Amino acid sequence: MKIFQDRVAVITGAASGIGRALSLQLLDAGAVVYACDLNEPALQEMAETSRDRLIPARLDVTDQAAVEATLAEAMATHERLDYVFNNAGIVVGGAFENMDEAAWKKIVNINFWGVVYGSQQAYRLMKQQGFGHIVNTASTAGVTPVALSTAYAATKHAVVGLSTSLREEGRAHGVQVSVAIPGLVDTNIFGSATNLKGHDYQAAVDKVPIGKISPEQAAQAMLRGVRKNKPYIVFPGYNRFLVKAYRMAPDWMGRLINQAN
Repeated sequence: MKIFQDRVAVITGAASGIGRALSLQLLDAGAVVYACDLNEPALQEMAETSRDRLIPARLDVTDQAAVEATLAEAMATHERLDYVFNNAGIVVGGAFENMDEAAWKKIVNINFWGVVYGSQQAYRLMKQQGFGHIVNTASTAGVTPVALSTAYAATKHAVVGLSTSLREEGRAHGVQVSVAIPGLVDTNIFGSATNLKGHDYQAAVDKVPIGKISPEQAAQAMLRGVRKNKPYIVFPGYNRFLVKAYRMAPDWMGRLINQAN
C-alpha cells in the first residue's frame, strides 16, 4: 500500500469499528491520520501506539464549523490533504410511523449532514490543491430497500447520490470520490442503535443467515477500492451479488431481502 505512504488522511467515526480499522491500517501503510470521534479515551489509546503519526481529534460531525476547522488544520499543518473518510454514522430501527422528529433530526444530522460538511470542506481544499480522494461510507441500505430501517436507508441513499454526483463534478479538478457499500460488519453500530417501540435492531441483525465480516476485513476492502479509484466499493462478495441482483429484479429482490420483516 505504498500509495498511502506519507499521505494525510482524516477519518470520522475513528474510535471504533471500520473507522478504527481504517486508521490503524493507514498508519501501518505510513500515512498521517487525523482520527476524529467523540470518544476521546478511545482515541488517546490509539494515539499511544501510533509513533506520533496519529492525531486524535474530538469531533462532532454535526458541527459544521468544527468539521471545517479540523480539515483546515490538517491541510495547514501538512500542506496537503490526501484522503477524507466520512465514516461516522448511526442506525435507527423500527416502524416508520413511530419515527418522531427527534429521531429524524439525529440520524439526518449525523448520517447526512455530517457527510455533507466533511465532503464539502474536503472538496474545497482538494480542488485548490488539485488532488485528493473523498470516501463516504454508505451501506447496502443505500442501494436497496430495508424495511424497519427507512430513516437509515433514506440517509444512506442520500450519501450514495451525493458521492456519485460529486465524483463527476470533481473529475475535472483532480478530486476523486468513492462511496463504500458494506454488507454486515461486526461492529457495535447495531448494538448501540436507537430502537423504536419494542424494535430490537441487534436481534434482527443476528437473525440474518449471512455471517458478518470483521472491521479489519471491511477496511481492507475499502482501501483496495480506494487504490483502484472505484466509484462504488461494494463488499464482501455476497453483497456484490445482492446489489447486482436487486438492480436486475428490484421487486422480487426487495421482497426477498425483507421477507423476515
